[in-house]
Amino acid sequence: MIIEKIQWHRAVPGELISSREVHVWRLLFNEHYSHVENIKKLLSADELERAGKFHFEKDHSKFIMARGVLRMILAGYLGLKPHELRFEYTSFGKPFLSENNGSDIISFSLSHSDDMALYAVTINQSVGVDVERIKESVDIAQIANRFFSTGEIQSLECIHEKERPGKFFQYWTRKEALVKAIGKGISFPLEQVDVSLINGKTLSPIKLPGTIKENSCWHVQDLFPGNGYAAAIATEGSDLNISYWDYQC
Repeated sequence: MIIEKIQWHRAVPGELISSREVHVWRLLFNEHYSHVENIKKLLSADELERAGKFHFEKDHSKFIMARGVLRMILAGYLGLKPHELRFEYTSFGKPFLSENNGSDIISFSLSHSDDMALYAVTINQSVGVDVERIKESVDIAQIANRFFSTGEIQSLECIHEKERPGKFFQYWTRKEALVKAIGKGISFPLEQVDVSLINGKTLSPIKLPGTIKENSCWHVQDLFPGNGYAAAIATEGSDLNISYWDYQC
């Protein structure tokens, strides 16, 4: 798997997000555990209840940080205080803001794996992001046979065994990002979408089930958040500027 270089900015964006733009934020949990108690104060009662269901303290802390930082990021765009934000959920469990200031609708997506969380924020369109820690022990054949297309399975079988986990998670994050953007959850037929042929360096169109030609709405691009991770973003449009930011508490 080829690791591309992305410039992650350590400052806050100079301007609020504008049309045809996507901001991707990266949070490294290990750098921010000392802020957990302060971040916890920003969460709603239902978020605290969800956090309390985690058995292990580290998972509990990661959930608190992931949701708290989401609130801080979105509050910066909306000109609100983090604790003032109210979330609702679709029937598939996708969160969205109850209220948006102004005529532009803020859309966002959150994913976290191991020591990293990624956030994608844009306006007036759907967006999805997914990040996964690349694991050598995953049962690639079993998962691929259930969720991958014939073309994706054949592509995995044609590469060296040592490179297979990286490629597998590259495909998986592309699919997950797309599902999150569409908002269909696990009901979406992942095996009917082939992501093995797209150009991962740019926003590439995806052919969805039931379409005769490439769908002009949904596009997917790989993200490269760090060694040992695979990630991807899915958007409705293709003429978008994606910028990358490291979140600092």
